[in-house]
Amino acid sequence: MKQEIENSVKIDYERVLNEEQLYAVKNAEGPCLVLAGAGSGKTRVLTYRTMYLLEHGITASRICLLTFTNKAAREMVRRIETHFGFVPEGLLAGTFHHVANVFLRRYSKYAGLPSNYIIVDREDALSILKEVSKALLKDGEISPEVAHELLSLSANTCETIRDLIMTKYPQFSHIIARLETVNDAYHKRKRELGVVDYDDLLSFWLKILSMQEPGEKISRQLLYVLVDEYQDTNRIQALILYQLARIHKNIMVVGDDAQAIYSFRGATIQNILEFPKIYPEAKLFYLQTNYRSTPEILNLANKVISHNRYQFPKVLKSIKSSGVKPVIVKCEDKHSESVFVIQRIRQLLETNKPSDIGVLFRSRYQSAEIEIELNKMKIPYVVRGGLRFFEMAHIKDVIAFFRVYHNPKDELSWTRVLNLTKGIGKSSRDKIIDFMKTKNNMDEIISSNGLKLISSAMAGWEKLKNIFKNIKETEKISNQIDIIMDSFYREYLEKNYLDAQQRIADIESLKEIAAGWNNIEELLTQTSLQEYFRGETEQDKGHLTLSTIHQAKGLEWKIVFIVGVCAYHFPHNLQCNDFSGIEEERRIFYVGITRAKEDLYITYYLSDPRNFSYRKSLFIQEIEGNLTEHWFFD
Repeated sequence: MKQEIENSVKIDYERVLNEEQLYAVKNAEGPCLVLAGAGSGKTRVLTYRTMYLLEHGITASRICLLTFTNKAAREMVRRIETHFGFVPEGLLAGTFHHVANVFLRRYSKYAGLPSNYIIVDREDALSILKEVSKALLKDGEISPEVAHELLSLSANTCETIRDLIMTKYPQFSHIIARLETVNDAYHKRKRELGVVDYDDLLSFWLKILSMQEPGEKISRQLLYVLVDEYQDTNRIQALILYQLARIHKNIMVVGDDAQAIYSFRGATIQNILEFPKIYPEAKLFYLQTNYRSTPEILNLANKVISHNRYQFPKVLKSIKSSGVKPVIVKCEDKHSESVFVIQRIRQLLETNKPSDIGVLFRSRYQSAEIEIELNKMKIPYVVRGGLRFFEMAHIKDVIAFFRVYHNPKDELSWTRVLNLTKGIGKSSRDKIIDFMKTKNNMDEIISSNGLKLISSAMAGWEKLKNIFKNIKETEKISNQIDIIMDSFYREYLEKNYLDAQQRIADIESLKEIAAGWNNIEELLTQTSLQEYFRGETEQDKGHLTLSTIHQAKGLEWKIVFIVGVCAYHFPHNLQCNDFSGIEEERRIFYVGITRAKEDLYITYYLSDPRNFSYRKSLFIQEIEGNLTEHWFFD
């Protein structure tokens, strides 16, 4: 195999790489940090660095290429195979979890694991957690899914359960001790079953690497460690990398601190910012030549990110010729913003394909009105990485209350509502649904007393009747939604989802939309139409994309809209009092801007249908006037 590589056609690196890329590929010995700006070819550098090492006599099995997705690993290996005509035997390329599994199989005895351990998926892991937590956690206190997420975050951030909850999730502070006991029981049960979950793969790999004998052996074997998207690593991954390179220190990490936007997943920007402190002898390489965007878009991006204090300053330079300036659009209200976006899209579609256009937003709820307008115009679209607004579970939960209020014979919606209600099990639910069939309207249900249920179910049923009674006595739909939230649903979300605040924000957006409708019937008609039009979005001619900026990272479009860039929405209101939070929000904005290749529109509005007042985002205030055009749409 080595002979085959030596005999293959040599790469003309000077021809296929630019000056910045070439310098990194040829000189990345020892600890190296490659700061790769958006659209600068970071994958190219990692791939050609790997091929450079292979061409210069490094055995493939001594190279470890770590990525965040299997897709990224496959793409790099495919490029290597395309050049050499084969995949060099022993080349280790894959996600952290994939590579961890390779070494755990070889060194399982050091971790106290059987070599034939089984990796359980999330569903099976949840089953084990439910089994061990039955006697420790009360029903409705915290869902097994949330408990599992907390334990997972604790493992990946290397924070204790206590520290994690006290700093980020204080609503669970009263059950810290029991969660710690659940965690111990969960790990003990997995050992008894001879299984590991995904988090265990990293935890046990770090344990092995930290031991002298196996740790040194693995570090000596992997002479070169190359890492993609280093800004997205969490604490345990950084510790693993430190141990992998502890003998030779040949570690090359590629990333962009300006695109570190996943702290909610446990990633920490400190890993990339502190790399030169961990390795004082580290070399820094800068990739600042951008192949994606026009100079005007990059000038704006550079200006936006320059306001961050904690960063490696970079100035992206475009290889493209000059284009049009980005446009900042002030809209009278939220509805006029969605009308502007749709009207402008219709104009752009005269000379562009739907797939040329991306509509991006900070938070999922910000797309709701735009989805409604797209459906009205029958413009094909998809929502990247998630459900459409009216398909999300928490939105459907709230809508279900209005469906049964409007039509008490709607069994599907009653099932949804009753499943949410504490104290009502399957048997009581079936009795209630049968009872509904005998009633013609909600007035009859509210005033009824003939239903026989067990005490816990009866308490839940009486609570439901009271909710519907209050809805009947309340005029505005937005206030009716508040009744549902305040009665129990906000608490339900907080106990069942770590992203409860995001879901609550989605429901706030539903209130904004509902304020534009006169009655429940209009609300139900509009939401039903969203579901009806779903089948019209998949067309052969392509579709435009709606996406959160988090889901859009790594993608690009010819034309990009960033909507809802208002104070309290972007930056997100939950981050406004935290300096590091504001800096991450600014990085999210930067990522959104750098998705655009030729044309960029940034919109904000001054009010919503409830007459709430808004103003432009801090991030728009920081932009100098000559970098953008300014439009007003009312």
